[in-house]
Amino acid sequence: MHDGSFSSYTLGITPFGSTIPLKYLSLLVLVVQNSALILVMRYTRASVPDDQLYLASTAVVMSEVIKGLACVGLLHYSGPPHQRSLQRLTSLLHRELITNWRETAKLGIPATLYLIQNNLQYVAATNLDAATFQVTYQLKILTTAFFSVVILKRSLVRLKWIALGLLTFGIALVVLPKDASAAAMAYLIGNNEDVSTLDQQSTVNINDVGNQSNAKGFFAVLMACVLSGLAGVYFEKILKAPATKPMPEVVNTRMDEEAAESLVEGNKSTSASDDGMDGGNSGRGTAKRVVVVDHDDDDDDNDDNADGQGGIGLRDIHGRREDVMQTQQQNQLWVRNLQMSFFSILLGLIFVVMLQDGATIVQKGFFVNYNSLTWLVIAIQAFGGLVVALVVKYADNILKGFATSISIILSSLVSVWFFNFTLSGTFILGTALVIYSTYLYGL
Repeated sequence: MHDGSFSSYTLGITPFGSTIPLKYLSLLVLVVQNSALILVMRYTRASVPDDQLYLASTAVVMSEVIKGLACVGLLHYSGPPHQRSLQRLTSLLHRELITNWRETAKLGIPATLYLIQNNLQYVAATNLDAATFQVTYQLKILTTAFFSVVILKRSLVRLKWIALGLLTFGIALVVLPKDASAAAMAYLIGNNEDVSTLDQQSTVNINDVGNQSNAKGFFAVLMACVLSGLAGVYFEKILKAPATKPMPEVVNTRMDEEAAESLVEGNKSTSASDDGMDGGNSGRGTAKRVVVVDHDDDDDDNDDNADGQGGIGLRDIHGRREDVMQTQQQNQLWVRNLQMSFFSILLGLIFVVMLQDGATIVQKGFFVNYNSLTWLVIAIQAFGGLVVALVVKYADNILKGFATSISIILSSLVSVWFFNFTLSGTFILGTALVIYSTYLYGL
């Protein structure tokens, strides 16, 4: 029954999941998410006058609002249907966000880093074409590896160091100015008279770009990659921190919450929580003990246990405990994302929206220049991270690297067709090295 996937009530897996293998479904989701965000974001930001651009600061905040609401919904529907209630959800949120405020406060640092990173993505999408943005953004692999070695004290094998070297060299070729790369190629093949012509053409092309500034875009990508690597490693360190107060769980699949609460009040020695199935202890480590509730219920249709008595049979304990542990692990992901969204919304409204665009918002409104594509970008950014965080469970490193490679190729082709992007020789060579190094790093 338990093959490593989550239970059906935890994820709501439908027969569709059995039609397409989950690893290939993960590949499809990763490709779509990696490509769609950059392409749509670039489309909504490229060659648009400054007075017609929507505010990136408000878009980032709205993305965090949607992501937070999605996490609340996922927490509500994470348990079995008979245990879903507003009271249970409120109790869980109060405990995780307020009672355990020390754990919540730890997420303030990565939330701040991700907030700045998301704003920098809009700056990069405004100033760089989608293909260049997609390739150079893979520099986050290098920054993540660097912070993993420095903060988590990891050691990388020689193959990964080679992959990181190829990645750096490939990105250097991609960011090389087109006129410089073309002049170098012309010099190598002996067409020196074309160099001055290339310089004149490049000057004209730069003037036709509109509000694009390559230098500003490359700096934004570089800073976004640094912040992404630091935030990711710091977040991983928080998740892997040793638990301080492990709590037991009540495995109770047929009693309602009030009955479970009465049991707890009558049996203080167990120190069991009445909402163990909701994963509320997920942020405090794995339970050491499982309290099995034995009871009789004439209205229950599932009383024919292995032992022929009311209650939970011994052979069911391990399977149901696995369901509890899987629910806990999944809830921890939603709780952590909700905590980071809380800080991102708060800090984003105060230090980004109000300080940076407060005058514009007072004059034109919070949703100035929003349209359907703006909301599409916000939705992809909000749900993309949650979906990817969920499906990467089924995808190994090689498959994730393959998805990234397909995304880079797809973004480059779409940029040629829709954004009049020109593929230079150095760009193709650099992109090939980035794709190969991504695959090599995942081995």
